[in-house]
Amino acid sequence: MQRLDLIPCKAPFWADSGHGQTLWSHFLKSPELENFGTQFEVDLPDGDRLFCFHIPGASDTVVSVYHGLSGDVTSDYMQRTALVCQKLGHSVVLVNHRGAGIGAAYARNPYHSGRAEDMSAVLKKLREMFPAKKQIAVGFSMSANILLCLLGGFRGEVKPDAAITVNAPIDLMQGSQLLKTGFNRIYDLRFVLRLRKNVEEKFRQGLITQKYDIPAWSTIWDMDQIYTAPAAGFKDRSDYYQNCSAIHYLSKIQTPTYVLTAQDDPFVSVENYMKASFSKSTMLHVEARGGHMGYLAKQNTPLGSVRWLDYYVHEALQSLKQVLA
Repeated sequence: MQRLDLIPCKAPFWADSGHGQTLWSHFLKSPELENFGTQFEVDLPDGDRLFCFHIPGASDTVVSVYHGLSGDVTSDYMQRTALVCQKLGHSVVLVNHRGAGIGAAYARNPYHSGRAEDMSAVLKKLREMFPAKKQIAVGFSMSANILLCLLGGFRGEVKPDAAITVNAPIDLMQGSQLLKTGFNRIYDLRFVLRLRKNVEEKFRQGLITQKYDIPAWSTIWDMDQIYTAPAAGFKDRSDYYQNCSAIHYLSKIQTPTYVLTAQDDPFVSVENYMKASFSKSTMLHVEARGGHMGYLAKQNTPLGSVRWLDYYVHEALQSLKQVLA
């Protein structure tokens, strides 16, 4: 894999920290899609259904994009990635995980950090829909971990031709523990509030028959023990974390993959990336500043904005185009 020739993400003074990068990236106004394209569904073997959106492009490549925990296809980074793909002429498919976005009423089972079989099902569908096109998958945060698991052989058989991952929590146990400490509780509470609401709605609609008691001040650490692990078929939280952490599968990846993370990510430890065993098919890039999916630059990138993450995705896609040629 070729290393990308990138301009570093030099942070502005007001976002010169991991928390500053993480928070300001979502507070600042972000470009939005005018049209999400055509909706289609992917039926899963257990009866659940995923809701996706296709925006056509003229190139020979289709890029599928997957959101992070408690997000959906309307998340700011999802829309910006779609705009980058459109600029390059690629077809784009934005994917809602189980129960996310408009799919809230069509999922009895939870999505989680190891749902590689779901991502595989989407990619299989895209192979059928676009048999002549190359497939590139882009995963953010939780979905980045899922994508790396899939590429490394954990669950699912259909893989993309190439991949890009951003701030994957490759060690789920450590990530979950970091989320419940200090200022990180702000992010943790946001995640849990959204997920609790989702679980309560499932029960109210009759999608699930068991009522899970998730206290208001629960952490992701708590929620994974109370709900995620048992509802997804794992023995407990430890079993879930052990099986679904991508750090165990990185050495087995054979698909060309660009991997991005930041030294100052508040709840994804860069130390895990430093000690991980990456295959020759992967290219790790660690940026000093970026927080968790922030990457705000002091000056405009070559794309004309301070959104360094969009610039990274653009350059990675361009490089993968050459790799797959």
